[in-house]
Amino acid sequence: MRILVWVLYALIAATSIASHAADANDAPLASRFVYVVNDHTGTVSAFHLDATTGALTPLAAATITTDKNPYAATVDPKGRWLYVTHGDATSILAFRINPVGGELTPAPLSRTATGDYPVSAAIDAAGRFLYVSTMLADAIAVYAINPTTAALTAVAGSPFAAGTRPSGNALHPSGRFLYVTNLTTRSVSALAIDRAVGTLKPLRGSPFPAGTNPRAITIEPTGRFAYVVNAVSNDVSSYSIDVDNGTLALLPGGNVPTGQNPRAIVIEPSGRYVYVASYDNDSIWAYRIDSGSGALQPLPGQPFMAGKGPRGLATDKHGRFLYCTNYRSNSLSAYRIDSLTGVLTPIAGSPYSTGEGPFGIAVL
Repeated sequence: MRILVWVLYALIAATSIASHAADANDAPLASRFVYVVNDHTGTVSAFHLDATTGALTPLAAATITTDKNPYAATVDPKGRWLYVTHGDATSILAFRINPVGGELTPAPLSRTATGDYPVSAAIDAAGRFLYVSTMLADAIAVYAINPTTAALTAVAGSPFAAGTRPSGNALHPSGRFLYVTNLTTRSVSALAIDRAVGTLKPLRGSPFPAGTNPRAITIEPTGRFAYVVNAVSNDVSSYSIDVDNGTLALLPGGNVPTGQNPRAIVIEPSGRYVYVASYDNDSIWAYRIDSGSGALQPLPGQPFMAGKGPRGLATDKHGRFLYCTNYRSNSLSAYRIDSLTGVLTPIAGSPYSTGEGPFGIAVL
């Protein structure tokens, strides 16, 4: 049974990747906009993304005011709304996205109070539920999304317990599991999702061990492997995922070293390459994923230089470009991803100016 489920996930992922590759030049399917939340100024910077070159151009209404300390930016799957979490303000704001020009409405559609210090958010593929890590509340807040207004309503039982100081979170491609990194307990909580109502239940064996101060997690597109960056032990923990029950197992060989204080991690959509932002080294570390074992292999030429204090990472939906927020230099770096090697090349015009303290990033 386990083999059949794995094959099904792999076929779905392969079909999706092939479809994306075939439609790479189809404008409606290409990524078009980039949104960056700026911690110090309490704003969102918005850019148009050139789908051919990867270059960015500030939108006419390029800066939108948010609450204090915007931390993460998340776009719903249909590209209608941008959700911004605010650590100090303990709130989530929803903004409407203009489907033609990408501009955000100047005033939020809704403002929702959360548990203390919301730091990361993920939306399920159907766009029905929003999952938020509230760091100082040691919990995951779950909200039902109104399909018409974007308003959020807490689901029954929310918030759900996590480990101590939950930070990053990521949804499994199947939509059945949520994974949450816990800073103080050096662990990853794994939770089963009731897809009908959005509620969470801990999986058997959860939480699973991680390195010191795990900050963020990403899931490989077929759902077989997960990767966690550990900001104090300066490495990546790699896991296999049991596709039947969602449990994690550390891959043999131990953790893979990165630069100092890694804060963000992303896998490009084909599932071949992993990129890590090293905050203290002002650089991006890059790895190839072994498709059979899930092991990480450093790419030639790494690390790649970023601005000062790289903090957030995102790719376009076709995996041709990588974008990195630079917290201490108030900028956004852009790179072309070599499809054959995974090597990064800076895009002409990069880096781009943002507000002060750019943090989270979302690409639509």
